[in-house]
Amino acid sequence: MKDIKKLIYRELIIRQNEKIKNLQLLIKSTTDSRNSDTKSSAGDKHETSRAKIQTEINHYSKQLSISLNELYQLDSIDISLKNNKAVFGSLVVTNKATFFISIGLGKINIKSNDFFIISLYSPIGMIIKNKTINKSFQFRGVDYKIKNIE
Repeated sequence: MKDIKKLIYRELIIRQNEKIKNLQLLIKSTTDSRNSDTKSSAGDKHETSRAKIQTEINHYSKQLSISLNELYQLDSIDISLKNNKAVFGSLVVTNKATFFISIGLGKINIKSNDFFIISLYSPIGMIIKNKTINKSFQFRGVDYKIKNIE
């Protein structure tokens, strides 16, 4: 199970770095677009267009800040630790699904297996938090029993 945890962790780092790179490219291209628009336009239409572009840049910048923070959170996980309860960085195997508690990314598939990447602050994360092996919980009408925690 430790190998699966490593694979999931590596995949999350790769995906987060790609997301950050894409956001940086979007910010650069949008900024370049705004700057070239400055050279070719004048008047109210120009100001409206420029304001819309600046709003886009601000949106991408906010997303970049969030993504960098999430990467920082991922970097703080020591995947070699074996946890005896469901906490940040735990891989929680239940009778119905496997959850990796880190940042909320949703479902990912690795080696034909689905894993749910959840935040401790998500609805299911708050239910799972601090549970131990053999404990049961219910989420959205489904009963789960924890089989293992890594």
